Amino acid sequence: MAIFKLEDENVFINTLEAYPEFNFLITSGAVFIDQRPNVSGSAHGHAGIQEQNAAGNIYHTLHPEQGNTGWISLYEYNINRPSGSIIYELDTSVPTNNDDQVGIKSTRISETDATGSMTRPFVVKDGFKNNLKINNKAQYNTLFDFGEVVEGDYNLSASISRYHYDYNIGNRDSRITVGKKDLSLSDEIDYTVAYSLKNAMERYRYKSPHMVFSSSAPMPIRDFYNAETNAIVIPSIFYGQKIKKRTVELNYYVTGSLIGTLKDTKGNGELVQTYSTSSSPVDYSGSTMGMVLYNEGVIILTGSHQLGDDNGISLPGAGGTTNKWTHFGAGLHEDISSYSDIDQVAFEIKYQGVTQKQTLMLMCNADYGKLNWSNNPTYLSSSNNLNNYSISETSFKQHQQTIHNITHTELQQYEPEFKRETYISKVAIYDDKRNLIGVATLANPVRKTEDRQYTFKLKLDL
Repeated sequence: MAIFKLEDENVFINTLEAYPEFNFLITSGAVFIDQRPNVSGSAHGHAGIQEQNAAGNIYHTLHPEQGNTGWISLYEYNINRPSGSIIYELDTSVPTNNDDQVGIKSTRISETDATGSMTRPFVVKDGFKNNLKINNKAQYNTLFDFGEVVEGDYNLSASISRYHYDYNIGNRDSRITVGKKDLSLSDEIDYTVAYSLKNAMERYRYKSPHMVFSSSAPMPIRDFYNAETNAIVIPSIFYGQKIKKRTVELNYYVTGSLIGTLKDTKGNGELVQTYSTSSSPVDYSGSTMGMVLYNEGVIILTGSHQLGDDNGISLPGAGGTTNKWTHFGAGLHEDISSYSDIDQVAFEIKYQGVTQKQTLMLMCNADYGKLNWSNNPTYLSSSNNLNNYSISETSFKQHQQTIHNITHTELQQYEPEFKRETYISKVAIYDDKRNLIGVATLANPVRKTEDRQYTFKLKLDL
């Protein structure tokens, strides 16, 4: 077997940049990703909005009509995984009717999974104090003893979120654009989301005068501390490294008809209105109605003017029957039972993400005059006697063998001149200790003669 060392000039690490397209359709509070229907399945990672800690799970159940649409499983480890893995053992403390028999008891092997069948991360509390992020330092120290298993959960999911604020000159600390947002769904337990966009927005300030948190004339007058604001937050699993510039598009539909469109036509984060229905009181086409933070995956809408007719559709927020950009995404993952005819409006978000994938490329060369020998038994002529050797008290001698002549010819009953040639079907990769770490198999074997050379390109995603 011939082994060749891969030199530095034969090894390449490349970065492949791709621009996947994403589409979110929001209607009646439900979300549809990439125009696909909701795929049912148990243990997909979402039962409402869930926050887990060491004390248990806190669920925020959504409106029944919405189901669990618009969520993507982060790991997809346990979807439709069958239950089981319960340990049964003898229980001598519970005798049965017969005195010579004992009872049977079941033991749960996991505190977070009653069946013990789910794949989950875990660490053992020891002197190194390894921990999972779901537990803070105080919980880790008080809830777990040394030697006890600390478990996590792979049943996690993500979806887009919406934070809407009416004009309010007094309450400024609860805004997601400032610091924290109190989130409550279906009258369940409240919890806060730590999320501040002020500093992130200021980093885009050099690109556009609209990227100012609070400004006055002659700059565009805006104060995010109290202005009516609509924020759409997109998790990074839906775009990768960042959102690609000049690809963001927001469409507002009423009864199936398009009444307004926003696009980041300038690529500087400004969302410019490029279309408005003729029934709108004023045509604001060309005006900036919001911003997009490409790296953070956040869309902030500030346009509060009327789009189209006031058709009496009840939407959450001030001016609840007025179609406007600050109402974009209304009902997203919320209880919509108190809003009439909200099923007549639909909202669409389209954009491209930017993902980067590192790849390892190996250039394996088969040079002239090399790799023309094979250890395959079929490489030798069938007329050879495999026992063609001799043994003495001091030596072992294997006599000359005849190589099978496979040189191609178009003539019948004619044996062409012998040429050393083989067929390469696989390329194996070894580490520096000659341990086999990978095999590349060719779709069709390649004929290798002494006057031919080949380069096999092997690519592996890192």
